[in-house]
This record gives sequence, structure tokens and C-alpha cells, in this order.
Amino acid sequence: MAFSKDDFVKEFISETGENLDTINDSIIKLKNDDGDRDNLTVILRCLHTIKGTARMLSYPTIEKISHGLEDVYKGLREGKYRLSDRIVQLTFKTCDIIKGCLQKILMDEDDSIDTEALMDVYAKASEGLFFSLEDLDSGVTEVVQDEQQEDLGSITSIRIPLEKINAILKSVDDIITKQFSFKKQLDDLCQQRPDMRMADFPNQMKEDVLRIEQSVLAAQHQILDLRLLPLDIILTPLKRQIESEAIKSGKGIKLDIPPASFMLDKFILERLRDILLHLVRNSIDHGIERRKERTAAGKDETGQISVVARQMSNHLLIKVIDDGRGIDWGKIREKAMRLYPLDAESIKKESENELQQYLYAPGFSTLSTPTLLSGRGMGLDIVRSSVESIKGRIRLTSKRNEGTTFELTIPLTVATQEGLFIRSGDMKFMLPAEYVLELADNENVPKTMIQDQTFIKLGDRLIPVYNLSSILGSGKSSPSFHIVVVEYLESCIGIMVDSVDQYENLVTSPLPKIMQSMRSLRGIVFDENYSIIPVLNIPDIIQRLKKLVAYDLKKSRVKGMKKTYSVLVVDDSATTREIEAAIFESSGYAVETAVDGVDALNKLNEKHIDAVITDIAMPRMDGIMLLSNIRRQEQYNGMPVIVVSGAYDPEARKQFLDAGAQAFIVKSDFQRGNLLQAVEELLNVR
Repeated sequence: MAFSKDDFVKEFISETGENLDTINDSIIKLKNDDGDRDNLTVILRCLHTIKGTARMLSYPTIEKISHGLEDVYKGLREGKYRLSDRIVQLTFKTCDIIKGCLQKILMDEDDSIDTEALMDVYAKASEGLFFSLEDLDSGVTEVVQDEQQEDLGSITSIRIPLEKINAILKSVDDIITKQFSFKKQLDDLCQQRPDMRMADFPNQMKEDVLRIEQSVLAAQHQILDLRLLPLDIILTPLKRQIESEAIKSGKGIKLDIPPASFMLDKFILERLRDILLHLVRNSIDHGIERRKERTAAGKDETGQISVVARQMSNHLLIKVIDDGRGIDWGKIREKAMRLYPLDAESIKKESENELQQYLYAPGFSTLSTPTLLSGRGMGLDIVRSSVESIKGRIRLTSKRNEGTTFELTIPLTVATQEGLFIRSGDMKFMLPAEYVLELADNENVPKTMIQDQTFIKLGDRLIPVYNLSSILGSGKSSPSFHIVVVEYLESCIGIMVDSVDQYENLVTSPLPKIMQSMRSLRGIVFDENYSIIPVLNIPDIIQRLKKLVAYDLKKSRVKGMKKTYSVLVVDDSATTREIEAAIFESSGYAVETAVDGVDALNKLNEKHIDAVITDIAMPRMDGIMLLSNIRRQEQYNGMPVIVVSGAYDPEARKQFLDAGAQAFIVKSDFQRGNLLQAVEELLNVR
């Protein structure tokens, strides 16, 4: 039989593409450890395979290019020179050019391009001489990069493991079997057979219908799973792009992006690629310091950026971690005050967690001048909205001079939604599970009323509670309610609902046109009775409910009022500081806040303070030590100090009163009135 090149072209293109991906992955590993001979061997083997197959199929350009790069890596193996960033970039460029040749083969059945400048670069590189990549023709590379951008979107076929097909066929067989049984029962009913017990018929029919529904649902989920693709489909090209940008940054950066075969919805992958790309660019540009800065800080001069993933039930947890300078919360605070001057006073008092919200504001950046990476692509505000569009969550943790971690919690598919069925008034909703922090027991959870706002205490946090019906107009609520605690971007609230029915994982559908203007909803599901159940949009609901806080309105009205007395609120809980500050501000006091005793002493030295309200247990300096330091200074000897304690402790009360505290108030008995009354009596306010 005559040999036909056409029979092997598609296989050659596919195999060469896989070899190029392996080269890109291996060069990144080799860059991180240039003594790793195994990765060097892998690169040489792939180049040799590409060269040999191209020669057999008469593609001389690909043969020449792969041979040229092979000579460069042979020089590395022989120890003529060490691996450099320039050789890494040359490898990336070569892989792009070969991919361009593969595209040309598909279009023109020919791989010919001008390789003169490229071969000159290989000749210099293989001798250990300086070479420049600037003169190389980038036209083919640009075409390939454009193709890579469209790769995920152009996928029209997928490989399906045989066991998945068998599982679907089994579900379909179950449905058919139950359908036959159901049909037989109907026939028997129509014929009214004398041996039939009519009393048993309804129960048998209900059971068969339930089994059919279960089988249909199982088959539906199995078919939806067929749309899932491996995470590596975006990580593999992403590694190459990120490594190239890390080199261009001029910083010493080591990337660690392990292979990840977790399966996700194609819709999610299409958006996740840009999300991860921006977060890593953020680490390169904002996080990792220059070599000299790292050395001066006692760090390894090479920065580390990692992208790690692990699966948790029906979600994927992805972390983008760097060991850079961390976030300067002082700069964040200053920039936020400039952007929102009307809120400057409240921004001054916000904790680091509360300041995070500004990082996701449109156009927010602490860089004074743009860099090559900053300002391109998405900002963190678009990252946030992109994560929300795939029903995910984003969290941020950062420690100064130690690094920053962005944590993404992403569902494996957007076709289904896990959540709680809840009732509010006369309406039923699904509350997405990814936002649920805790279900609070309404009967036993501690509550308090402050400025007409209900708060519950969970751990060391005071959490405001709102009635869902107040913004959804879902009718009058029952006096016996349940509280679902939800969290989003460090904002935590309790939502009062009439009942929490059950937990479900259901297929979702877009909102009908008539409901698309309702921002508090993000889709619909169908319950067991085939009723339409709206899915709540928790980020929007949190934002809208927080606008209902009564004491926030009072604070805004008293900003311009003349303050007669000033108080210093000292507590390591941001929520407690905010509540106590709001109480005093709404009554005409000027308020300063401090996070512990050290911070409080600094504030006392900087500003005039009439009274101090302090917690007991705090980091760095606790309440009793703060009180002792205040009483040692003559100018503060008569200053009223009020202790607000988490629990009644007779020994602690005696210790503070003996040390000079004028009042001791227990948080469980805490009310706006008794705190204000204590201060007014001590300051003789009329």
C-alpha cells in the first residue's frame, strides 16, 4: 500500500502540540532547578521526536527549527553555559513559532516561513554568545497567541471515559424499566383486573414515580458532568504566559503551578483563566519585591508564587500565594480616604478586614505610576464580579513583609446550585450554600438591641440581624423565626427567615425576563412540586440590608455637630468598636478608637480624651495594664475609665475597681442606655 502523508498529518499536529506543551512545562521546572537533568532530558527527547517526525513527513522548517533549539540544549547538557532567562524566552518563542507552522500546515499544507534570523540566534546561543530576540519576526507568534486565546472557546468535542457512558446507560435502563412497570400498572387499572387491590395502587404508583424521578435526576447530573474539562487545559498555557511575564518583570521569581486534573465546567474554565492570570500578575507586580529589597528584608532574593488547587466536595479551592511584601493597609486606608472623603472619619477606624472592600472598588490602586503589568486586563473589581458570575467566592489574607494569599472557592459546574430552601413570609427561596456561615438557634443565641438594631453574638463577634422580608416584600413574617448567618467579602450578617426547609443540589435556570430586573435574585430552580423557586443573590442582599442600619443614619446626621466631650473606645473586636463608637457619636460625642492598650496610650498622647471605655483581654497590652499606665500619669489620674467585660467575673471587677476604674459593665447586660448613663454621670454631663 502506498504511503500517504495526509494519513498522518492530523496525528503529527496533535503529537507535536503535546510535545510543545511538555517542553514549555519542563523548561519552567528546569528554570526553577537548573541542576535537574531529568527535565533537560525530557526537553531534548521532545525536540528530537519533533525533528524526526517532521523529517519523515517532509516539513523542513519545523525540522530545522527543532534541530536549532536542540543544539542550544545540547550545549546546556555539555556544560558550555548555564540556563538563562534569555534561553527560556527563546524556548517559549520557538514553541510559538512551531505552533504557527502547524497552523500553516492546516491552512496551506506547507510549513515554510523565513527562519534566517532565528537560525542566527540558535547559532549564537549554542556557542554561549549574546543574542537578541527583538529582531525575530513576531507575526507567526501573534497568530498562535490569538489561537490560544480561542482554544477553550472553540472546543466542540471532548473525550469521554467509557465508565461515564456506561453509568448513563445504566440510568437510562433504570428509567426504561420503571417506565414499563408504570405502564403495566396503568394497563391493569384500565382493565380493572379482579385480582388487583385498588387500595395498594396509589402507593405503588407514588413509589414508581419517585424512582423514575430519581433516575431521571441521576441521568441529568451524569450528562451535565460530560461538559466538564480538566483544570490543566487552562493551567498548561497559563504557566508559559506567566513565566514569560515574570521574566520580563526583571524580578527573581520562582513559579510553582503543579498539574491539576480536576474537572470543571467549560463555562467556568473560560472565566477562571483570566481570573488566575490577573491574580498572578497582581502578585508579580504588587507583591514580589526587587532582589535588593528582599535581601535587605532578610528574605531569599528569589520570590515564590504558587497556584495550588484541591477539591472539596462539589467545589474547587484554588489559592494564589506569594511571599512578597504583603499589603500595606496604611496605604489602603489613605487611598480610601482620598477616594471617599465624606467617609474619611469612619475609614480611619476600620480594621484591616473592613479595609479589604476598597481593594475591590473600581479603579482602586496604590501604585503611583503604572507598570508594564498594572493597568492591563482586569482590576480586582472585575476579578470579584467574574468570580461571582461563576458562583464563586474570593477571600484575601495578607501579612506585612510575609506575603498575600487569594483564595478562590469555585463550584465544579454552574449548571447546578447547592443551597437551603428557606421561607420568608408567603414566599420560598433558595439561599446559595457558598455564602452560608452558620445556622443560628434563635431560641438560644444571645441577642441585644443597640440603636434599634438587633445583634446576635457568635463567638467573639457581634453580628447585625435583618429580616429578609424588609427588602423582598415577601409578606409578614412569623414571630418564630430562624437566623441564617451569611458572609461575603468579610461582611457578615444574620438573615431572619420563617423556616429553613431542606438542603438541595438542583439544576439552575436563568431568571425569566419578567424577573431579570430584580438584582436580589440570580436564577431559579424547581422544587419537588415543580414550583419556580428564586435563588437569592447574597452579595446584593447584604449590600441592601446594611443600608437599613439605623445607627448608620444617625451617624451621618451628627457628623457636623459640635462635640463637647471626647471618648476613647479600646477593644480588639472591630464590631464592638464600631457599635460603641456609633452609640457615642449619635449622642454628640467625639470618638477615637484603639485596638489594644498600646494603641490607646498613643492616642491619649496625641489627642484630648475625656473618658476611656476599655475591654479586658487584648493583644500586646490588656485592659488592666492600660488602666495602670493611665493612673501612673498625673494628667490622666482623674480621667474616667469604664471597663466593658465579656462576662461577669467578680475577681476581675474587684481588680479593676481597685486599680482605679470607675465602672464595670458586662457585655451580656450591655445596653446603649447604661453605657451612656455611666459616662454622663462620670463626666457630669447635663
